Amino acid sequence: MLEIAVCDDEEYELNQLNSMILKYCKEKNIKVFVSMYTRGEELLHSTKSFQIIFLDIKMGQMDGIKTAKLIRSNDKNVKIIYVTNFSNYQTDAFTVRAFGYVKKPFTYETICKQLDDVMEYSAQEKKKITFTFDTELGIKTLNIDDIYYFESYNHKIKIVSKDRALEISDSINNILINLKSYGFAMPHKSFVINLLYVSSIKGYDVTLTCGDIIPISQKRAVEFKAEFHSYLKNNFNILMKR
Repeated sequence: MLEIAVCDDEEYELNQLNSMILKYCKEKNIKVFVSMYTRGEELLHSTKSFQIIFLDIKMGQMDGIKTAKLIRSNDKNVKIIYVTNFSNYQTDAFTVRAFGYVKKPFTYETICKQLDDVMEYSAQEKKKITFTFDTELGIKTLNIDDIYYFESYNHKIKIVSKDRALEISDSINNILINLKSYGFAMPHKSFVINLLYVSSIKGYDVTLTCGDIIPISQKRAVEFKAEFHSYLKNNFNILMKR
């Protein structure tokens, strides 16, 4: 059973989205239950576990950005799709790892495309790019999307990933050479980070979604920020799906 939430303070658009989702799932022979909410607070108080949330941005007291940030504090996997009249919220959508961004007025074809993308992405999530490392604990294979960053210290490299921290013998420059084409960059001579997990850049600090703060050296600041903005521009649709 696919659990989908729709949250919009406009009743007509709320019902329209509900009808389109039900029609899509009927055509695809997908069992679905759609929960409808008119306020972000109602959505947050739900005890249901959703796979997909269609979320308006401009709503009452709690907008869609704040609502999504609170959702993300408890659920890193739900696919959030923004549906909005406004086009200047894409950076905010990136910070909460939204899956998609749909402009109003939406069409059935537009909503179908978003749902198709969710289904395709969910099917491909199992097909991960992996790297094998000779660590202090033996040979370990990691999904590249599970790696937050590499840190050089005491002539060793620490790999910080979602599940663990591991040590390998290598050089930070070699790490960059091998992983740069996969969206990794060097903000500081001692770090190589996965740009997929950049939450914010402020001054000379990069905050990752795991909460760790990585320094940006003055020498590399301009180049690193240019690399990040290029990555964001070229991979926006992919990043929205994370």
